[in-house]
Amino acid sequence: MILKAGHIDLKLFISGGVLFVLCLLSAVMFDLPALMLLPVLMCIAFLFLKDIRIAFYMLIFTLPVSFQFMEKYDFPDEPLMILNTVFFLFFCLYNQKRIQMKGILLHPMVISVMLTLVWLLITILMSKNTLLSFKFLLKKSWYIAPFFLFPLILFRDKQVIIRSFQWLFVSFFCIVLIVLIRFSAVGFAFDKVHDPVQPFFQNHVMYGSMVSIVVPFIVAAIFLSRKLSVQWLFSLAGFVIFLFAVYFSYSRAAWAAILFAMLCYAAVRLKLMHYFMLAFYVLVFGMVVWLSGKNTYLSYKPKFEKTIMHESLEDHILATIQGTDISSAERYYRWIAALRMSSDHPVFGVGPNNFYDHYKPYTITSFKTWVSRNPERSTTHNYFLFMLVEQGVPGMLLYTSLIFIIFYYGQKVYHRQDDRFNKIVVMSALCAIAAIFINNFFSELLETDKIGSIFYLSIALIIAIDTRQRMTSISQKASFS
Repeated sequence: MILKAGHIDLKLFISGGVLFVLCLLSAVMFDLPALMLLPVLMCIAFLFLKDIRIAFYMLIFTLPVSFQFMEKYDFPDEPLMILNTVFFLFFCLYNQKRIQMKGILLHPMVISVMLTLVWLLITILMSKNTLLSFKFLLKKSWYIAPFFLFPLILFRDKQVIIRSFQWLFVSFFCIVLIVLIRFSAVGFAFDKVHDPVQPFFQNHVMYGSMVSIVVPFIVAAIFLSRKLSVQWLFSLAGFVIFLFAVYFSYSRAAWAAILFAMLCYAAVRLKLMHYFMLAFYVLVFGMVVWLSGKNTYLSYKPKFEKTIMHESLEDHILATIQGTDISSAERYYRWIAALRMSSDHPVFGVGPNNFYDHYKPYTITSFKTWVSRNPERSTTHNYFLFMLVEQGVPGMLLYTSLIFIIFYYGQKVYHRQDDRFNKIVVMSALCAIAAIFINNFFSELLETDKIGSIFYLSIALIIAIDTRQRMTSISQKASFS
């Protein structure tokens, strides 16, 4: 497979020099300084084409540092997503006979992801607003290609896995330090948690989620590093700092995610993860049936005057237990609206990216809070309900099945590995997905650049290791025959 080319030849060097001189003269003659950017852009493009892994590493590096530009675009990672999508298509065309894509696409986990995309296409055709749904599809496409399909090939190389983590860790480590230093300036006050995470994260929940998700990979780096080496010490320091960051994110979902990742580790080791997930699904389904029966949920309506944003962590936790926390109360408001809404659109939903424009008539006034105006246009605050409302019952079941298949098959992949590196990496990916699953239970984080990217990268990591191990076994059997 062609990942990088050879040395720069003399003709190419001369051509580049001539282009630079021409752009310089044109910029002076026509008073267009922007023309000077052309050689720079061409050099960057040439550098990426010489080794397309550079563009991938740059994308990974920019994930933590990206911010919202003009309240619509994620910058600079979104342009790099598009660039990597183009490179992936180019790479497949150039190496179509060598990458054995057919074998990859028949992998059970790949099929599960692809089925969710097929149903997404169907719901777009049946959407209440096809244009909004099509915009959602475009963004989804440059999530799937660079973070899922491309890594399926790139992650066959052990060094690419290591370098990808290193680029992500260095970038995110710097951001976490910046946030902690800024937060320490206000005494780590609970009611001041929002500003220190800006502009890299929209809110403290997003920040806490990403920190909790990266922790399993840092633990993997500790176990894979030589004890007392620079890398081991750096990883250990990162682990301690990231745990502090999770705590001081004041995100309950992030705290729960760390605990769930630890349970995932134990369950996978004991080959019980699939039973654990089935029990989780049964428990959640049972609670929904119980609350909806005889309208039991109505007895849990919040008191409008008592649902407030608390200024201390102690009050916040106590309010969560008592049900008077504003964010919890608002979630009940959205969840009930989503369930009522789904009864009118059970099969295809209202269409991707259409929840906000249709949910208000389905809300119940008695569950309304003082933040229910929803100026930020947020959605259900639960990914299962998000899929149910926008993509119908089949969409929700496909997501439910995808999570189960990831853990069921990922557990098998873990226990099939003989190589220590592979076992640790697969386990870290499963624990990261477990952390994402819990964070996503209270939000729609798979549609964000920072969380959705790691979700698909983690799945690709498990599949790539599995396919590499299978190919090695086949080649070894062939050599003995």
